[in-house]
Amino acid sequence: MTGSPGTAGLVQGVNAAAQLAAGLPAGTLVDRWNRKAVMLACEAVRAVALVWLVWMIWTDTVTVWHMAAVAAVLGVCSALFDPAEEASLPHVVPPDQLATAVSMNHARNSIGNLIGTSLSGALFGVKRVLPFVADAVTHVVSFCMLLFVRLPKPARPEEGRRPPTSGGRRWRA
Repeated sequence: MTGSPGTAGLVQGVNAAAQLAAGLPAGTLVDRWNRKAVMLACEAVRAVALVWLVWMIWTDTVTVWHMAAVAAVLGVCSALFDPAEEASLPHVVPPDQLATAVSMNHARNSIGNLIGTSLSGALFGVKRVLPFVADAVTHVVSFCMLLFVRLPKPARPEEGRRPPTSGGRRWRA
């Protein structure tokens, strides 16, 4: 938009800061919430944010602050989606295939980053809105595919009972 590497760095920095800030409590929150619902909500929010950005670019009304806001939303959603996805894997993969599935998941992410970065550059060269359209479409497709994933419902503590602590034993001062 501006041709400034500093502005691009600012937007990327907002994304990283949002991931860091949301990433600290994300694992704990994902353990308490329905993981499938978290993943679906994250994909829906990411798609809506990107469609909004596409509209702003298309109408030539986008500013750096619009892009920074979308970067923050994407960062928060990534911070929540990633631990929900990783924690869900043991529920959809047999135990003897879990190590392979984790490896393939990480390889898929790395390959996606490599190809996505190159493809985004090529799409940007054709029309500057195309990388964002492609990103929005991938999140819509991901949302639709997640609808078909079966995950167990999170266990609810009985009425009047506190959920067990992760340490197993409580210490009193």
